[in-house]
Amino acid sequence: MDIQSFIQSGLLETYVLGQCTAEERALVERMVAAHAAVRTELASVEQALEGYANANAVAPPEWMKGRILDAIEDRENDMPETPDLSVSMPKPGLLRLFQAAAIALALLGAYQFYTIKQQGAEIGELKTTTSALQTQVDDCTRLEQRAEKLRQASVLLRDRDTRAVALDNGKATTYAYYNPVRREVALDLSGLQAPAPGKYFQFWAIVDGKPVNMGMVDLQTSDGWQMLPYLDNAVALAISQEDNPKGSPTPTVVVMVGNI
Repeated sequence: MDIQSFIQSGLLETYVLGQCTAEERALVERMVAAHAAVRTELASVEQALEGYANANAVAPPEWMKGRILDAIEDRENDMPETPDLSVSMPKPGLLRLFQAAAIALALLGAYQFYTIKQQGAEIGELKTTTSALQTQVDDCTRLEQRAEKLRQASVLLRDRDTRAVALDNGKATTYAYYNPVRREVALDLSGLQAPAPGKYFQFWAIVDGKPVNMGMVDLQTSDGWQMLPYLDNAVALAISQEDNPKGSPTPTVVVMVGNI
């Protein structure tokens, strides 16, 4: 696992909250020992959680004071009288004070532990909610991008200066739409069959008798349209089949061509 993926996995937060499995705890400790970036991030997480705990600290409930006082009184009633020994013994008042302090610390520690566990659960819920909200934002962004692409294609198709260019190979036909006034080109992917396995489509414009690269054809787009770069003085458009997913400087096998 690379360092960035490990940091983003949430294991550091789980480790700080004491909710790791034994295997996860061992992994965190190995990564902390091996990588300075992980140690820095762990310190940052600890500081953030400490700040969160301090900011959201809850005062002990009213019943705790009464329980502490009752415990002190019970201890006083159960204590035997201190024998008169020659050896110096702690004064009863001081001893009771120490006992009360110990009881108070124990109760406060238990309550603080309960509070931290609650805050850890709240942090986990917040992370889950944040992740769900981010997924929704990403979905909305993709929908907006798709709607914008469809809007561009719709405007281009309705424009009187747009020319429909039929790209044909004798078996199938797909259309590209070329507008020299708007300087836009769009490819309709609905009529384009997938290339052979391990092959990729590349789009070309024929300018001054030479093919000029206009980018790879993206058959994975979900809206069925692809906006492509515009080139002046193009007389024809073509699609080639290539072995490299990044394309070729010159067409390898031309599978479709159409005059503008």
